[in-house]
Amino acid sequence: MTAEGMTLAIDTSLGTSVAVLDGEAVVFREHAADTRRHAEHLGGMLARALEGRRGEIRLVVAGMGPGAFTGLRVGIAAARATALGLGVPCRGVASHAGVTEGSAQVTTDVRRKERAWSVVVDGLVVDGPHLAPADAVPAPSGAHAALERIDAAAIDAALLARAVGRGAAEVERALYLRDADATPSAGPKRVSQ
Repeated sequence: MTAEGMTLAIDTSLGTSVAVLDGEAVVFREHAADTRRHAEHLGGMLARALEGRRGEIRLVVAGMGPGAFTGLRVGIAAARATALGLGVPCRGVASHAGVTEGSAQVTTDVRRKERAWSVVVDGLVVDGPHLAPADAVPAPSGAHAALERIDAAAIDAALLARAVGRGAAEVERALYLRDADATPSAGPKRVSQ
């Protein structure tokens, strides 16, 4: 967390989640499960989260995925713009840290019959995220063999902020589900015959 002041956290990897923490205490938390209308939900959530708190925010945390391109871009852009507007730093963290403060194998549905998965220990992502067919996510092994599996339906932005306070690794680039499938043009296209 921060030595003084509050932390604002935003995640749009699985629905839309916004939270404000004052130290470890959650002073605002809101979530919308809709996975397709991030921008529509985020504006109102941020307005409510920042009401009366703008001058107290000292850090903005952005959930960096794994997730779909559009959803992640909305949340990351909002987090960076908010941090810039408030004059505070923005820090990215893997979204799977927003599922549990304990230890588990965390999976999220990424459509196309696939799941993203990570190993989370004491609320910190220690392995992953990885992508696998939904029916072929490998069971935890080695030192993590006894971990329970959590198939998450939501990310809690408050847990992302707490993960930063516990030393979560910073994630600088969005963790998209798959590489872009666009290819460069072979050259100019003919527009007339």
